[in-house]
Amino acid sequence: MKLLIVKSIFCLAYAFSCTGQIVKTIEMKQNKNKALVLEFYKRVIGEQDLEYASNAVTDNYIQHNPMVKTGKVGFLEVIQYLKQIPKPKNPPKPFIRVIAEGDFVVMHLSVEFAEQKKTVLEIFRVEDGLLAEHWDAIEDFDQPSKNGNSVIEGPTLIEDVAVTEQNKKVVAAFISQVLLQRQFNKIQDYMDADLIQHNPEIANGITALQAYYQDIKTEKVYRIIGEGNFVVTQAKSIINSKAYVVYDIYRLANGIIQEHWSVKQIIPEKMAHNNGMI
Repeated sequence: MKLLIVKSIFCLAYAFSCTGQIVKTIEMKQNKNKALVLEFYKRVIGEQDLEYASNAVTDNYIQHNPMVKTGKVGFLEVIQYLKQIPKPKNPPKPFIRVIAEGDFVVMHLSVEFAEQKKTVLEIFRVEDGLLAEHWDAIEDFDQPSKNGNSVIEGPTLIEDVAVTEQNKKVVAAFISQVLLQRQFNKIQDYMDADLIQHNPEIANGITALQAYYQDIKTEKVYRIIGEGNFVVTQAKSIINSKAYVVYDIYRLANGIIQEHWSVKQIIPEKMAHNNGMI
């Protein structure tokens, strides 16, 4: 019996050791992908380095931004255009939140374009150390806020990586019951009553969010990307009879959604490609 217990403890310890190593390996890959995208922003978006840009993306780069042609050629055309735009003398430092899972890297940031502040949500898919696919949504930053919170600022630290899958399941269940099945009375099962809200159209707390969702129809959720205490979703919703791509960012603690950010953009009828925005 004692030998059996010792063997069981050994096996359990070995299992936890292996699990820890797997988690560490996953984190290393995700951090490498994050570094790749951050360097891309510095060299390509910040410095408009065309040579670096050409080597940073795959030849068959898939573009989902509705205004940009798909492929490497279309991507380089945009960088060439950015080089021609006069740069502000003292550009503000962008606020950046980075979340990664597997081959996906999510960038949530503020930018200034043509003297207009924008909130941006971008997703990059990494393939063999190169950027292979890109989705995004852009929304005006300066909007009257019903909650008094910044549209984008707040916690950025990735915590509780070990519960990533559990947090994704919480968000998936919330989407299923509340957004798709429209059981708005279930929102309290997934969100803190004092939810911190960053969508400027919604007041803090779950009551205001319930009211907001009454006028929105979520047609489909395409992706759920999570890292630790953050979960990001990509969806198509109908708002005021218009189709939007909507990105929601949820921060969880102890299995409950504590904070919420979102970025949305109208899906145009005509695009520069046939890939769609989602």
